[in-house]
Amino acid sequence: MKFISSREIRSNPASLWEFPVSDEAVITVNGKPRAIVVAVGEDLEETLGSLRRARAATALEKIRMAARERGLDNLPEKNIDTEIRKVRTGR
Repeated sequence: MKFISSREIRSNPASLWEFPVSDEAVITVNGKPRAIVVAVGEDLEETLGSLRRARAATALEKIRMAARERGLDNLPEKNIDTEIRKVRTGR
């Protein structure tokens, strides 16, 4: 994986294309990762779909971890239904 500063991209945009197509590039701002550049295969929609599924899976895992930490992963189904009803009536 290649790291490229946003300053380098401003001064030399072609630097993004100087890495292998199978690789990814991380764009940094003030030394901190800010974005990832991924080569697009033959199907843009497929690539975007894969990225979106990966983000959704990561978000779901974070939710599950938070539930475990709060002891909510073992709630009885009755309590879960009650919580759902509360949220729905509050809309």
